[in-house]
Formats: sequence, C-alpha cells, structure tokens
Amino acid sequence: WPFWGYAIFWSWNIIFLLFFTLGFTPIILLSLAQAVREGWVHTSILIFGGLIVLIPIASVVLGLTVLLKQPNRLLALFYGVEGPLLLVLCVRFFMVGEATPPVNTILLIAFAGMGALLWRLLDRRSDERGLFVTVLRAVGLTGLLLAGVYAAVWLAFHVLPITVQMANAFVSAISAIPNMIRSGRIQDLVFLPFSVFGFALLMYSGTLLVTGLVVTPAIYAAHWLGEVRALWSRFNRILAVALPAATAAACATVFVIANQQPQQRAFALLASPPKSRAEAEALLNQQETIRAGLLNAYLAPYRYMNAAGETFHVRSMYQSLGLSEAEAETIMRWYEFVAQPLIYRPTQAYPKDETRRWQSQAFVNDSQRAAELYEQFFDRPINQAERETIVHTVRSTWMVDRATQAWQAVDDREVRILRQELTITEHGDWADVELYETYQNLMPVQEEVVYYFSLPESAVLTGVWLGNSPDRDQRFTFRVAPRGAAQEVYRGEIQVQQDPALLEQIGPRQYRLRVFPIEPKRITWDATTRRSQVHEGAQMHLWLTWRVMASDAGWAMPRLAEKRNAFWDADTVRLVNGAPMQVKDSEWLPAFIPAQSKPERRAHRVVFADSTVVVARPVADAPVKLPADFRAAIVLDRSRSMAAHAAAVQSALAQLKAMLGDADIYLTAAPNRGETPSVSTLAALDDAALFYFGGQNPAELLAQFDQLRAGKRYDAVIVLTDGTAYAKQTHAAQAPKFDAPVWMVHLDGDLTLGYDDATLEAIQSSGGGVAERVDEALRRIALQAQAGRATGRVDVLDGYEWIVAPASALPANGEVTHAPNDPFAALAARQLILSEMREQRSRLSDLSVLDALHEIATEQAIVTPYSSMIVLVNAGQMQRLDELSQRADRFQREQENIGETQPMVTGVPEPHEWLLIGLAVLMLAGYVLRRRRQFAAR
Repeated sequence: WPFWGYAIFWSWNIIFLLFFTLGFTPIILLSLAQAVREGWVHTSILIFGGLIVLIPIASVVLGLTVLLKQPNRLLALFYGVEGPLLLVLCVRFFMVGEATPPVNTILLIAFAGMGALLWRLLDRRSDERGLFVTVLRAVGLTGLLLAGVYAAVWLAFHVLPITVQMANAFVSAISAIPNMIRSGRIQDLVFLPFSVFGFALLMYSGTLLVTGLVVTPAIYAAHWLGEVRALWSRFNRILAVALPAATAAACATVFVIANQQPQQRAFALLASPPKSRAEAEALLNQQETIRAGLLNAYLAPYRYMNAAGETFHVRSMYQSLGLSEAEAETIMRWYEFVAQPLIYRPTQAYPKDETRRWQSQAFVNDSQRAAELYEQFFDRPINQAERETIVHTVRSTWMVDRATQAWQAVDDREVRILRQELTITEHGDWADVELYETYQNLMPVQEEVVYYFSLPESAVLTGVWLGNSPDRDQRFTFRVAPRGAAQEVYRGEIQVQQDPALLEQIGPRQYRLRVFPIEPKRITWDATTRRSQVHEGAQMHLWLTWRVMASDAGWAMPRLAEKRNAFWDADTVRLVNGAPMQVKDSEWLPAFIPAQSKPERRAHRVVFADSTVVVARPVADAPVKLPADFRAAIVLDRSRSMAAHAAAVQSALAQLKAMLGDADIYLTAAPNRGETPSVSTLAALDDAALFYFGGQNPAELLAQFDQLRAGKRYDAVIVLTDGTAYAKQTHAAQAPKFDAPVWMVHLDGDLTLGYDDATLEAIQSSGGGVAERVDEALRRIALQAQAGRATGRVDVLDGYEWIVAPASALPANGEVTHAPNDPFAALAARQLILSEMREQRSRLSDLSVLDALHEIATEQAIVTPYSSMIVLVNAGQMQRLDELSQRADRFQREQENIGETQPMVTGVPEPHEWLLIGLAVLMLAGYVLRRRRQFAAR
C-alpha cells in the first residue's frame, strides 16, 4: 500500500524528530551527557539515549536514499526495525535499571534479528546470496520472530488500558489549553514544543503501537518465511526445517538458563545455622551461590520493574476498566508469567500493607534481609564488600538526580571539601597541629560529615571549632563535657537541625568527629525569568587541633579509617604551613609531616596540683625480653573475615611461639559456627587446619575467653583479630574486666574504627591497648613488664616512657619542667587519666571517680575516653548540656554504628529507599501521565 507506507513512515518520523530536537535532546540528553562527563551515570546509558535520537535520523536517511521509491520496504523498515528498536531502547532506557541476564538475552536476540531484517531490506540481490548468508539471515530472523511474538504478547496486556488512557489524555489536554492561555504559561517556549510535539508523538505512537501488535509479527513472519523458502528451494530441505527448529530450541534454552534467579537458593541455604563444622564447610563451598543470591535480592529494586505478586499497575489498570479485583488479580498473574525477565521472585510471600499499597513489600523486606544475611555469613557489610557492584548498579539509570543521589549515598560524595590547611607549630620534640577545612554541600538536603580516625596513643586532641565564615573571631568554640551528655545533646540538636559538632574518643587511639548540618544546595523559582535558580549551599568551616610528640618520620597526622559524606577532589586547595600539601589524591592527610629540623628528644616533667608528677623519658629502640616466668593467653578470632588474613595469622602464631613458648590459645566460635569454643596450646595447634566462619565482636571474644579460662591467671591477653570489629558492636555481649593487660592486635594492618564503651574500658583499664602487628604488641608488653618494677605506674608508647607517681617518690632528674597550665601538660594529663583508669579499674562505675577524671580533662581541655568536646551555637543548647551534665547517666553513651550517627540522612546504601518507579502502564502511557502531572503543576 504505497500511500500508507509513505504516510506512516514520514509523518511519524517528522513528529519524532521535532520532539527530540526541541525537547528530549536539550532537556534530557544534554544533562545526561553532563552527568556522564562528571562520572555520575554510565556511558552506556548515554549511548542508549543517543541511539534513540540517531535511529530515526538513520531511518530518514535511508528513506531519502536507498528506500526512496519503495513504500512497502519503508513500511517494513518502520514496523519491523525502527519502531521495535526504539521501543526496546526506550524500555531499556526508561524502565530497566541494570539489565538482568534474561533481559540481555532478549535484547541480544532482538538486535541480531533486526540486523538480519535490515540487511534483507537493503539487499537488492537478496535472492542471489549463497548458503552462508541465507543461513545467517534465517537464524537471525528466527530469533527475531520469537522475540517479536513474545513482545507482542507482553504488549497486548496494555492495549486496552492504553487506548482508554489515550482517550482520557486527549480530553484532558484539550481542556487544559484555555487555562494555559489565560495564565500566560503558553509563553514558556521551552516547555511548549516539548509538550505539544511530545503529546502528538505519544498519541500517534500509541495508535501505531496497537496496530503494530499485528503488523510487526506479520512482517517478521513474512521475511522469515522468505529465507526459509530460499533454503528449501535453493539449498537443502532438511536444513530448511532443522535450522529454524534448532535456532528456536537454542534461544529457548539460553532464555531458560538466563532466567534463573539465585535468591531463593541463597535464602534457603542460610535458613538455619549449621549444626556442625561439616555443615559450615558445606555452606562455604557454596559461597558464590549465596553471594549471587543475596546480592540479587539486595539490588532487586534497581534490577527489576516489580516483584511477583506486586505488579500493582497492571491490576489497577484493569480495575479501572471495570473488572473486579479477583479478575484483575488473575490478569496480573498472567502478566507476571509473561514478563518474567523484569519480575523479581520474592523469597517468601509477604502480606499486603493496605496503608502503603504501592510500596513493594518484597523489595523492602528481601533487600533488608539480604543485607543482614550477607553480614552474618561473610562477616562484612554488603555495601562495603560489594561496593563496586552496588555503585555500578545504582548508576545504571537515565535519571541523573537519582543516579547522583544513589551513588553519592553509596560512595559518600555529598559534601565537597573546598579547602584543607594544616598549620604546625613546633616546640622542640612536640608540636601543636591545626587542621582547617571548608565544606560545601552538593545535595538538596542537610548532610552530616563524619570522620573516624586514629592518632598515636600519646597524642591528645585539644580543640574543635565551627564557623560560618573563615573569621576565627566569629567561630563557635567547644566545651568539654561528659561523653554521655555530649552525645545526647548532639543527637537532640540534629533532630531539630541545629548546628553542633562532636569530637569523642571511641578507642585507645581512635576518635570520631561529627559535624552537622552542612547546609544544602537550594533551588528556587524566579517568577520573572520563569526559570529555576540553583543556590550553592552555605559553606561550613571547621578547625581541629591536636598535640603530638615527635617521631623519626616527623609529626604524625590523623590516619583516616572511615569517612561519611565528605570527599575531596582535584579542585580542593590543600596546604601545609601555606605551601602545597604533598599527599596522594586518595588520602585525606599525609601520614607524617616532616619536621623543619630534626627534633631532639628530651625528658619532660609535669607536676599537677595534687602533687602527682608525670614524667616522659625517651626510650632507646633496643631489643627487649619478657621475664622468664611470663605467661600470656592468646585469643584467636575465627570469624569469617579473618580468612583473608590466614597467612598473617600463621605468621603471628609463629612469632608468639618464638617469644612465649608453648602458650595457651583460646579458639573462639561464633554462635552460627556449628561448634563450641575451645582451648589448645601453640604447640598442639595445627594452624594450617584453622577454619573461619561466622562473625564476632571484641566483647564476645573476651567474654568467651573469660568463660573458658575458668579463673586461670595470665600476665597478658593477646587477641588476634582484624579491623572489622566496629561493625559488629550491636551484639549483646558485655566485655569483662581484666587484671592483666588486654591487647587487641589487628592483623589486617588497620585498626578497627573503635569499640563499644565497655570494651574500651576493659582494654584501657587493664593497661592494654591496640596494635597492628604482633611484634608491636609484644614489644610494648615487654617494655611494660620491665618498667613495671620501677617506681610509679609506667607505660611505654610512641618512643617515650611515661611514669605517673607521687612527686615525693620521683624526684627531678634533669627533665624539662612544665607547669600544670603549660601546653605540654595536656599530653601529661592524658597519661595521668589513663593511669588513674588502671588504678581505679574496680571503681569505674563510681561517679565520683569519673567526675575526677573528667575534671582533669576539663582543666586541660582535652578529649579522653570519658570526656568529649561539643561545639554549641546558642544558649538553649548550652543550658541543655548543663542539665544533662548533672544527671546520673552523664557518662553513659549509646553505641552508634557506621551509618547510624546521623538519623536524618543515611550514608549506608539502602536500595529499598530508592525503588524503581513502578510505571502504571507501558512507558508511553506512563509518559502521558507524567506530562499531565507536570502540565497541571505548572
């Protein structure tokens, strides 16, 4: 039909090109290109969007050249290649996030088949081609026919609702025109072409879509039959029958294999904990199956359109046509069977939530449960262990703002550090260091900046300030407060979006800094220009100071363990004493800043008001030896995360055996391990047969050791673990108190972010600490054992021997003497408090003891295990802090895990919070509704 061939092809393409030239390209595609340049969106998404524009252009070029006088082939090109290809690309672009294997399989088959059809349409000598070409086309067209029939069946569910929606949309659009004219909004030259041509294209495309359900499969069947006839008549009749049959069987087989979803298997394997080591080992043999299943469930909202039993838009469409709920439910089940590649299969049936009928219960519950099971089995949070996969998935969307916010939440890129300056003031063998940072929020919501970092154990934090400008005279200063009261004030103020900052100690060397709020970017509407305007978020300024002793490498900087929301980039200004900072792009700060001249280590002496003296003496780096009768207990963390450090465990055990001889070793066991904890000796232990499973926190490790030792006494307790402990602090175990020093040795080379308060108290009150290597802990233990015979309470750390004793028992011996109000006294005060914690370990629940420790911290303005620094900005906050500082629970602090420190904006990725937009109809009908809503809103 020459007329219809020309009319349909040219009319649709003209409207399409006008729409995409005036609307899609400048409004969506250009912003998408900018997002790709910024790295927020995958390049593949931009390619799909670009193809949506380029395919009609290429079709028009073919229509003006090769197919200019061939209307039948124009019609076949439109219904058989251009239209289906655009539909597939639009579904892939607008509706599908990260494509699943069955979706990719269908797309591959469809693209290959459309390529074969296009080849046949453009080939003027099609009937003269040889066997190889004919076979290739027959294979491609067989797959295309299967894909076309499948697509037609899927789209058929939407024909009647689309027809009704188009009629309603047409009436609504016509009735809205007078209102637009009267309100003057017809003058919006950007929105008008987009809406007019978009609406025309939508209505026209919907009509063609309905007819295409019959015409397109018919075109595919005709061309497929042409190639099969060519095989039959020109080459081999058996081949003409066997080839399409084999192709169809292969396509079906590949589709069935690709359409498997692993989450049910993974959840079933983890339904109950193993009852024996053999069962635990069997689970580990299937860890890849478990990993794939849990990850698929966790990312289901990004990978699938809907969950089975929850394709509410289909049910709603047919109910709106007058069908009963039961009839609409039946059609929904049929639809889910056909649309399996886009439908997530829940691990269990969830009851309907009538208060939130449009929210997918399967997406929410399966995602949350998958995260819990993953951490239980792999002993690591899923968002950390699978970061690359999660980032890739959340970026697989055409919606720039959604991709940006999701990736920023996953990768903590909400707040840019504009400026970072270090200022170092040297005082011989110790120095004052100041860090100044300027923050700017890139998000439209308030954000919190959180740093987890560590300092040398002898260093002390001396101040934190906030400001709305770089003017130091206008900044808000800190107060030293009981840790529980400070935390409660901070948590209360961020609920009402006030400005506080909180600096607290959460480990022997570990600290946490929290700043809130970093003001958001704002978007306002200018009624005069009829344009939205973006206002950058107000800058926040932070000053952090600490005091540190010299080392051979220079002045130690805070070592970042974890950050939340803040990031730096190539545009960040980074200076040290006014000169460019020599630091890697991936690092927050250098590990050390070289001293201007090599400091000469000296002995220091501080006498406090109560006649207690603290002396710091340089210690030579000489070999040390444990006393002959020294007895130590080894506690081995056998959590799953330790499997990555099996070689480090073997090396550590060898060092311990060489240093301690045949010491006792306590083998811990997680509740889901399938076996109980046990005791062995280093000589009897087969370290090659160690098996790592489950997960435990430090409190559980110490509690198991305390139960197994049955009152047996040791001179030291050495716990071999890794740096994942802080993520496991939600367990209920309470760390016991110990008389012997407890040493936590983190064999992965990274200190844990911190400990719960009871565990921190158990470690520090015992005289122990944390180390990254066994030899570091053994050296510290040996030095303490040797120095313990001297006068006073002694600790050896960071190259100095610190002695706390009455002044009468420790007369001056040539040390540099400092007054209690001298800046160096802050370093001594820290050691005084730690010494008192060891001395008073049996009374650390006594408020009078804690108040005495807090009084020292307040006088010296330092952060300690019991005293935090909080920055407040108004009188109401200060009054609230005064009230809480008088309560009996003023030193009791709630445990806050990563991602829980800021209740308003979570930094941990929660995929169920960004559900895929459940379209109420096929993309075209959904687009109508979206345009109508925007039209009405404007």
